[in-house]
Amino acid sequence: MHRKRSLGSAMLVLLVALIAAAGIAVACERMPPANSASAPPKVVTVAIRDFKFVPATVTVHGGDTVEWKNDDSVPHTATADGEAQEPAFDSGTIRTGAAWRYVAGKKGTYNYTCTFHPKMLGKLIVQ
Repeated sequence: MHRKRSLGSAMLVLLVALIAAAGIAVACERMPPANSASAPPKVVTVAIRDFKFVPATVTVHGGDTVEWKNDDSVPHTATADGEAQEPAFDSGTIRTGAAWRYVAGKKGTYNYTCTFHPKMLGKLIVQ
């Protein structure tokens, strides 16, 4: 009887070890390689203050988010230049204290302005 209990305990320990090993293997399959070239998406903030975009030029990768935060005393927009077609992005009115976010998609260089204050210029570079 003592032998049956020891054999049962050994089987239980073996079963738990196999389950743990399988769990580790599955978790490792889901993890990206340590030298993965793709970085997780990030958020880059452009402050709007003193009638300027700060910083004036921002470089991001596709999938990153750009946030324009209005720290100025009046409403502003962040509107990409779009001569013959719709702009790539247009925040609409960003009220004082508010923010607007845009997820960068297509690669390229996008000059933008505030439609209320055309001398306010910015550039978004999507790599």
